[in-house]
Amino acid sequence: MKKNSLNIGLILGGILLLIATFVYTINYKLFLDIYLGFVISFTIISAGTYSTFKTRTINGGTITFGNAFKSYFIATAIGYLIYWVWNFIIYTIIDTDAARAIDEQAMLMAKEMFEGLGLSREMIALSMDEMSKNSSFSLSNILATYCFKLIGYSFFGLITSLIFFLLSPPKRKD
Repeated sequence: MKKNSLNIGLILGGILLLIATFVYTINYKLFLDIYLGFVISFTIISAGTYSTFKTRTINGGTITFGNAFKSYFIATAIGYLIYWVWNFIIYTIIDTDAARAIDEQAMLMAKEMFEGLGLSREMIALSMDEMSKNSSFSLSNILATYCFKLIGYSFFGLITSLIFFLLSPPKRKD
């Protein structure tokens, strides 16, 4: 199970690395595009689900809830970690100007959202000041984003694991 999940996680990491590289070379501001976020999330959830399916197949069509979740989690954690390590390398080592441009674009998007919500100018200014102090690509922000999103993907993993567990016929004891 672990080898299967590891392999799928490495493949997922490679796919996400290619997506990140493609986005960086085409237009790094696409990093903030909501549709790209959906594509990445769909890819991660699909890989985790496939890992669970493959583990169940390897186990002769049955799987426990715990093994289903482990399979999902290992694959998604490894693949997503590769993605964020690569983003850290691109935007903090290779091209820090791109990171600054993305941060500025994110601030503009946040400011527009805050204005749309009717927040006071003081609150918006305070928020912009805080955002300007912390790069989205600092190690602490990348680790926080990785952890929080991994928790979100784990929620999908719990649902997937439950489905695979419920659809697995019980092992027969002969």
